[in-house]
Amino acid sequence: MTTLIKRCKSFVSELMSEQISNNYLFHNLGLTKNTVKHAEALLEGSEVALNSEEVLIASWFLYAGFSKGYDNHIEKSQDLAAQFLMEQKHSTTGIEGIVSLIGAAWSDEVPKTLEEAAIKDIRTFRYASGDFKELLELERMELENLGQHPPSQHEWQKEHLEILRTQHRYYSAYAKENWQSDKEDNIISLIKRTAKIVKTENKEKLKVKLKNQSPERAIQSLYRTQLRNHLKLSDIADTKANILLSVNAIIISLLLANLIPKLGLPSNFYLIYPTVIFVVFSIASMIMSVLATRPKIENKTVVEGQIQAKNTNHLFFGNFHMLDSQAFKEKMRDIIESKETIYDSLTLDLYYLGKVLKSKYQLLRWTYTIFMVGIILSVLAFAIALNYFGMEQEIIDAVTPEP
Repeated sequence: MTTLIKRCKSFVSELMSEQISNNYLFHNLGLTKNTVKHAEALLEGSEVALNSEEVLIASWFLYAGFSKGYDNHIEKSQDLAAQFLMEQKHSTTGIEGIVSLIGAAWSDEVPKTLEEAAIKDIRTFRYASGDFKELLELERMELENLGQHPPSQHEWQKEHLEILRTQHRYYSAYAKENWQSDKEDNIISLIKRTAKIVKTENKEKLKVKLKNQSPERAIQSLYRTQLRNHLKLSDIADTKANILLSVNAIIISLLLANLIPKLGLPSNFYLIYPTVIFVVFSIASMIMSVLATRPKIENKTVVEGQIQAKNTNHLFFGNFHMLDSQAFKEKMRDIIESKETIYDSLTLDLYYLGKVLKSKYQLLRWTYTIFMVGIILSVLAFAIALNYFGMEQEIIDAVTPEP
């Protein structure tokens, strides 16, 4: 190893150790040393005469530009190499040759010299590496770290498979003899891996397609949606009944506290009938509200008869709470023994929920009707009482002499 190459090694090693970011998982000093190692092997095994010094120096500087950033790294590598070589008093011709080799290593053009062929093969030695898949993934992860938005792992492998199959080739005799077969093994490995991923993706797509087309999914969604809607409607009915119950309780409380104690006075006698109408209708609507929300639990007739006949909602606790645990377990086994019995149970559950809702909403409708009629009649009664009996009482009070 010449003194210039030793200095080059020291310079690049220090540069990439200190200045390159930890985000560079692939283009780092490790890749550079591995590249130089394969360059030395190629130069040593080459049967033709090559300018070994230029090839080795170019190999050391191939990835040096990444220490200055990801963009324009080729030009940066060339600038670093030229600056270093000028400081080492290297010849202008030698500098131009090395800079040209660095550019040729990344070029898509066919190499014009043996040195260009060698450096192109050296840069792509990883295509024949036993760790090719790992190196490929490291490069993709590096792009993610640098915010370059690389494709998915599967697409990334497909892209490089296409490069290896149709675009890349080795030019030097040493690379063709020693690396080509390993590269072909990597191609086969990538094809198998890609085919496996495609097969898995197609299988998952088929599963999703069959699942979406299956009537089971639609049936389950139907039952789930309808049961949820029925329960929401039941909650709405209970809320409405509770609102009306609270309103009537407040009205009666106010009447008991403010109006009814004053009805004992002779001057307020004309307010008795409107107040009684108001109170009666309020109490009636309260009773109806309670009836609408009152739970029904025990149903001995159903437990003893219809459960055995399979003609009732077996899943409602009020229909089986009288059974002992063993009988209940046997009943549940009967239900889950087939899809038909499960769907029958869900259907009956939905049916009886609907019957409960019918009863609730009928009572609730009558409750609001009674409350509305009571309010109207009470207002009319108060208006009539105040207009006629109230004015008559005022006249009597006016003509009656004070004692």
